[in-house]
Amino acid sequence: MDLLADIQSHLAEVTLDPGGKPLDARLLEKFDGQVTGVQPVMPKDSLIHQLAALLPNLQQDLTPATTLIEILVRPASYTFTRVLEIEPSVDFAAGLKALFPSINLVILSLLEKAKFKSSDAGIIAGKPEVVAALIELWLSTPNTAVASKAHDVLLGLLTAGDRNRIVSTATPPGCHEPHEQALMWRRAFRDKDIYGSIYRICSLNNAGRSGELSKRDKTVAQARLLDLLVKIDCESIRRPQIADVESAYGVKTGGLMEFAALKMVDYEDDVLMHMTLIDFFADLLKPNHSVVQTQNLAYSQLASRNPDGFDLVGPHTRTLSYYLETTKHNSLDLTYLYGRSANYLAIYCSYHPTHFLSSRSAVESTITRLSEALMEMTPGRWAQGLAPKHDLHVLASLPRQVLFPTSTMVSPLFMISAKPPNVDALQTLATVLQGPKIEHRPEGDIKGDHESQQRSAARVLYWLYLDQNPNFWQDVVKAAETVALNDTALAAIALINAIITASWDSLPLEPVQEPYGLPTEKQLAESCHASQGLPPTGLLAILAPPALETVLPYLLRPAQTFSNLVSGGKGDVESSAYRVAAAKYDVLVSLRSKLQDYVQETGELKEVVELINRRLALGPMGGDSGVGGRVGTLDL
Repeated sequence: MDLLADIQSHLAEVTLDPGGKPLDARLLEKFDGQVTGVQPVMPKDSLIHQLAALLPNLQQDLTPATTLIEILVRPASYTFTRVLEIEPSVDFAAGLKALFPSINLVILSLLEKAKFKSSDAGIIAGKPEVVAALIELWLSTPNTAVASKAHDVLLGLLTAGDRNRIVSTATPPGCHEPHEQALMWRRAFRDKDIYGSIYRICSLNNAGRSGELSKRDKTVAQARLLDLLVKIDCESIRRPQIADVESAYGVKTGGLMEFAALKMVDYEDDVLMHMTLIDFFADLLKPNHSVVQTQNLAYSQLASRNPDGFDLVGPHTRTLSYYLETTKHNSLDLTYLYGRSANYLAIYCSYHPTHFLSSRSAVESTITRLSEALMEMTPGRWAQGLAPKHDLHVLASLPRQVLFPTSTMVSPLFMISAKPPNVDALQTLATVLQGPKIEHRPEGDIKGDHESQQRSAARVLYWLYLDQNPNFWQDVVKAAETVALNDTALAAIALINAIITASWDSLPLEPVQEPYGLPTEKQLAESCHASQGLPPTGLLAILAPPALETVLPYLLRPAQTFSNLVSGGKGDVESSAYRVAAAKYDVLVSLRSKLQDYVQETGELKEVVELINRRLALGPMGGDSGVGGRVGTLDL
């Protein structure tokens, strides 16, 4: 308490001479330590009131005082009700309009307290000058810390209260807007002056005019708006609110989302904002991107054009063209946009595979682009680590059945080899050949049906790939044994584990008469020249030729070390060798687990389990046990 008295006495002296008496920053920092430390909580309100009275008149660096206020109000126990009791009353609007970032930040910290209760957010909504100043600060400030804080506060106020409750009365479909929260929502997006200020600040039409931001600063505001819209995306944002405002900026029926997505950004003249816009479109494709929306709205606006309204068909086609139709664009644009477009395509295929498969031209263009990119790769480029990462990302995201070879097309997957070893190539093969993991889903769930098809397709691709690359497992094991290339070895070991743990599904009994359909078991066996059929699971695939003669002996062998290569200080290289050994050991544990389940079901392969147990008993590094040499004599 003595320290509190010292602080209050010091602040009283500064209040009498706010320009001449300097704040004792060290004393305030000492108090900061007590507030944030383990000592009992100290009285705060009187000190906050004293600081609040001092700030308007302080004629020196405000940071020590504002920092202390932020620390004092940070605990959750300091509610917005207590903020409203500060004397003199906090002038939120003036604080948000202040030219000092420290003042902006402390006011934002106080406003943030209102986001935890929808009724408190409603109080803020009843102060239009505060909401207007908050939005102006968020979009216009050059200080990134202030902008980030303002974004968080605005998002919190818009989503205050129960985010998981849907209110049906006078609420846009799919939006979580309890009554009090709707007050803030309506203030921000249905108050003509405030709603219009968002358009005014972000529009390039008035850039550089008196009282307006420069073009550069407007693009920063545009990026901030896009970032928020992804998180509050819902029907309310995608439909008209105030016709007079929207029509002035060329918006027809799509509201603020149409303005931001189609009208706001000069993507032809600003490649950096074009990159931001593509990322925005990619985020819209992801499920659960919005904190206020129960369903993903992207699909309906990709599915068909709406001549009289808002859709995303045009931006979707344009964005894909930077990856699929590179000859239509200049090389400079492609330097920045090729990878962004590839990422957009990967997200689109991952989350909207049915829509992707419905467009044969999109599928064919994608396969052609991948084939062209992979054909340009030479063994030397793979060995140097110069993998086409964007293209591999797309390939790993595709519905697997489009990677099946046809009579006129070699699968681009077959153009990826484990020799020479390349980390990105090995990781791509692991992703594609393993397939998605099994998740419990309700019967008839569309996503569940798609994932089941993908698990079946992963098995098809594994055996087709192995038929085309008979030395595949020899190459993978060789990469895994190259301990000096730590990342490569770990990627190879992860690939082995991906096949062991793969949860492949069965194939249809009858031929599927549809594009990109799965083959039957008989058709797959014939394609792979397997007269006696093919193992149905990843576990049995590892225990069948050609993996049997290569993978299992490798897993059972003692781990490699650098002891015969390095003398003296071996810490780093031995640590690297141990990481590889530990990863290999973990794979052997996975194999044992799978085998134990199989033994319990069938009673077979008990001897293999015993071999693995003996090897595991030796630890990750193992010893000269000779267990690896016995695998070839097992009767599997």
